[in-house]
Amino acid sequence: SGGFTLIEMLVALAVSSLLLVAGSTLLIQTLRAGNMVETHTRDVRALDVAHSLLRDDLAEATLRETRAPNGLDAPEAFSGGQSLSQPLLSFTRSGWLNPAEADARGDLQRVEYFMQEGNLLRRAWMRPDPVRETLYADRVVVDGVDRIGLRFFAGNSWQLNWSGQADSLPELVE
Repeated sequence: SGGFTLIEMLVALAVSSLLLVAGSTLLIQTLRAGNMVETHTRDVRALDVAHSLLRDDLAEATLRETRAPNGLDAPEAFSGGQSLSQPLLSFTRSGWLNPAEADARGDLQRVEYFMQEGNLLRRAWMRPDPVRETLYADRVVVDGVDRIGLRFFAGNSWQLNWSGQADSLPELVE
């Protein structure tokens, strides 16, 4: 008389179940999309920081020759390439800030970029003429790197390697 039949209850339960499945699927997809966007944003931010760091370092590169920390290699001003045994980039930069001259040092700094275990690392020495005992700071610039390609533009052509004994800096680094 005034109640629901079993068929009406089963139909209502089926419709409710379909709505719950659709809603939960939509929620799961939204959470996955949010995680993907967050991961992508984090990757883009890391690449932006790496780009800024490289751009700033290269903009301040100088032609000052410096001997490698091992003390054996010939002095180099700016070198780069894709050798497995050498750094990707190695140079002296100026413009190292020293607010209120808090440290007893100049504004020159020796910098190297190299790959290690899938990471692009930046090594900065505390002096422009490092020896084995010179303190340095390593910073992971980008992690999860599969490969890196470098080339240097000078004059009218691109080169895959830049000699450290060159008497000029590359016009462009890609």
